[in-house]
Amino acid sequence: MKKMALVLFVFMPFLLHAQELNKVRQDMSDPLEPLNRVIWDFNYDILDHYIYLPVTKSYVEVVPSKGRQFINNFVLNFEEPANIINSFILFNYEASFNALLRLTINSTFGLLGFLDVASDLGIERKTETFSNVLGHWSVSNGPYLMIPVIGPRSTRILLGGFVDSFYFPSRYLKWWQVLGLWALDGLDTRETLLGQEQMLDQSLDSYAFVKETYIQYEAFKFEQNSDSIELFRLHKEDVSEYEFDDDLLDFMDEID
Repeated sequence: MKKMALVLFVFMPFLLHAQELNKVRQDMSDPLEPLNRVIWDFNYDILDHYIYLPVTKSYVEVVPSKGRQFINNFVLNFEEPANIINSFILFNYEASFNALLRLTINSTFGLLGFLDVASDLGIERKTETFSNVLGHWSVSNGPYLMIPVIGPRSTRILLGGFVDSFYFPSRYLKWWQVLGLWALDGLDTRETLLGQEQMLDQSLDSYAFVKETYIQYEAFKFEQNSDSIELFRLHKEDVSEYEFDDDLLDFMDEID
C-alpha cells in the first residue's frame, strides 16, 4: 500500500496538469455508480475469477511468448485503418501517412501483420481513435460507465469505438471474426495484468481505485496524444530509481 501511495503521489503533478489543461472535455461524472459497482463486482469477482483468469493462464502456458507477440501484432494491424482516417481528420497528415505505411508494410512483408516490420524500420505505431477526434471537437467524455465483460469506459469512448468499427476492414468482418479479434485482444490485456490481482484486493475500494485511475489516465493520454503515453509511465528505467513495482504502471496502461 505504501508503494501504491508513493506511485500515485509521484504521478499526481502529471495527472493534475492533464486535468487542468482539459477539464471541461475530460471530466467524467458517475451518475450510475450503484449500477456500475454491481457490474464491477460481477466483472471482477465472477467473470475474471472463473473465466478470464484461468483462460489467460492456460493461454500463456500453451502459447510461447513469441507466438503471443505475433498474435497481438496481427490484432493491432486491424486498427491501422482507423489510425489513418482519424489522424487525417485531425489534420495530422504525417501520422496518417505513417499509419498507411505501417498497414502496407506489415500486411505484406509482415505476413498479414503477424510481424511488425514497420517498427523495425523505425515507423512507430500511433493510436488515434475517433474518441480522440470527438475530444478535439470539445465533445465531453460523458458519464463514466462500467460495461459488463468489457470494463471501464466513458460514453465518448464507447461512441468512438462504435464509429471505428465501421472503418475498413472491420465493417466487412463477420460477427465471429470480430468476436475472435476482441477475444485475442482481451487475452493480451489480461496477460499484462497477471499477478496484479493482489493490488486491487488490498485497495480500500477497488471500484473507486479503478475509476479514478481510468479517468486520470484518459485525461493525461488525451492531452499528450496516444503515442506519448510513455511520459505517463515515466519510463520503466526512471521508475526503477524509486523502486516502484511495474504492475501498477502496467495496470494504468492496460485498463483503457
